Amino acid sequence: MSSVQTISSEDCFKKLNEDQNSYLIDVRSPTEWNVDGIPDEDSFEGILFKLAIRNEEGVQNPNFIEEFNSLEIPKDSNIYFICKSGVRSNLAANMIEIEGYKSLFNVEDGFTLGWKPKGLPSSEY
Repeated sequence: MSSVQTISSEDCFKKLNEDQNSYLIDVRSPTEWNVDGIPDEDSFEGILFKLAIRNEEGVQNPNFIEEFNSLEIPKDSNIYFICKSGVRSNLAANMIEIEGYKSLFNVEDGFTLGWKPKGLPSSEY
């Protein structure tokens, strides 16, 4: 059974401001980052990484776990995964859970459908 928790974009933003050792992983594609923007990492204390779980054609990134591990995020950190709507981020969080991370969150309303329309800080990529 998965221990990945769900969180709204608003609550995620609050948590990122409370903990400078928290991480937001944007798993959307580079095209989405360019077109829709990204969460504004200067507006919260946590750290933002962009790591696509799928390529532009929707094919899963076969190196996703290796690339994630290369970020060297401490296993006891709070890690929040975000995509457009919460589907890919949930997949990513569940994949990373197998690597021994315990405090994983899926931003259930995503960036494009939650974060940005709710007026949370975003920036151009």
